[in-house]
Amino acid sequence: MQIKKVKNFYVPANDIHIQDWEGGKAFTQNKCLEKFKAYCINNKIHFENIIDIGAWVGTWAYAMQNLCEKQIFCYEPDSIHFKCLQKNKLDKVVPIQAAIGAKNDLVSLSEDNFTQAKRISGEGKIKMITLDSCNHTNIDLIKIDVEGYEMEVLKGAVKTLKSVKYIMIELNNNTKKYGSSNNQIERYLRKIGYRPLLNHWPDKVFVKK
Repeated sequence: MQIKKVKNFYVPANDIHIQDWEGGKAFTQNKCLEKFKAYCINNKIHFENIIDIGAWVGTWAYAMQNLCEKQIFCYEPDSIHFKCLQKNKLDKVVPIQAAIGAKNDLVSLSEDNFTQAKRISGEGKIKMITLDSCNHTNIDLIKIDVEGYEMEVLKGAVKTLKSVKYIMIELNNNTKKYGSSNNQIERYLRKIGYRPLLNHWPDKVFVKK
């Protein structure tokens, strides 16, 4: 698969949104992200370090880089998406090619025929690690967008989440593919000390109480 530069951003050449971007549509159409950025600006909130799980080509990290003081650790398992992420050379971004889950393992990815989203689909050759095994420190915000695998990410981040104040997470019906649910994830986050801050489907932001 080839990659293509669109408006100074490298993206997969076969992406279904290329015509929209070339026509002037913004890369990031995330309404929850817009609300959260406005909240942070209004409340003068900045983050020392950020983790972006399911970084794609870096558009979310690009939108948040002015609110980050040091580094944004971007985890992306797909080889083409990761190549784009590297070539985009975003300020403060540290690209890491790995999937994040509940255990250290080797997995494969499958592609949704309609959305082109990549999902964990079983054993394979792609490295998957737990967030706790990365030993990150001074993380203030974690964003999780992993096409239904969110609960598995949280299971492998117990230690890390003890000191993280904000979580932005995508919650849609894809969680059912991995034996979880949106309600289960929300209950878990409440149990470990988070409360909902704001949302715009399918994304929600939680803050530690």
